[in-house]
Amino acid sequence: MSVGIVDRPVATEAPEEAPGGLRGRFAALRRRLRMPVPDPTEVERERVRRLAEARAVLERAREVVAHGWVQDAFYVVRDPQGRLRPVSPFGLLVLDRTDVAGACLVGAVAHASAEVDRRQRRGPAALAVDTLWDTLGEQGGRWHLPTAAEATHPAARAARVRDLARWNDEPQRTRQDVLDLIDRSVSRTIFESVR
Repeated sequence: MSVGIVDRPVATEAPEEAPGGLRGRFAALRRRLRMPVPDPTEVERERVRRLAEARAVLERAREVVAHGWVQDAFYVVRDPQGRLRPVSPFGLLVLDRTDVAGACLVGAVAHASAEVDRRQRRGPAALAVDTLWDTLGEQGGRWHLPTAAEATHPAARAARVRDLARWNDEPQRTRQDVLDLIDRSVSRTIFESVR
């Protein structure tokens, strides 16, 4: 009698070849880790929802600027004697937001975002700032423009806020310039949501 090892073929799935490129490698990694693949329809719905929220913040910011625009201050409030006085963003924490008589571009966005749910406030306001900055850069050709929907590091967004505040405070700037920038940014959110 002879003894030997019987090698029977075992049915296994052939490993999938990942298509070339980084996207294919991530897809293969997700399959191996059994991570759910995001539904493209849900991703698109979320993108459009975020753009609509940013547009709403921009539209409310436009109303604030149209009502009262300021330079060299974030906000102005009316005191009990009816005089206007500048207030920093931190000073507004002790005041009622209805006291605001005017705001700069950045202050108007912050003021407009107060109507958004506190837990969700940063998202729409941040995307509104990014959209304003992108639109301003597109107009002046000053910087490379990532899409507004891309995530931005908080330090980069803070730099964008400073750029917008500096632009707002330039001596030759007018309220109409600010309103035009907001209008073009609103249009940009509409265009981005339908493309």
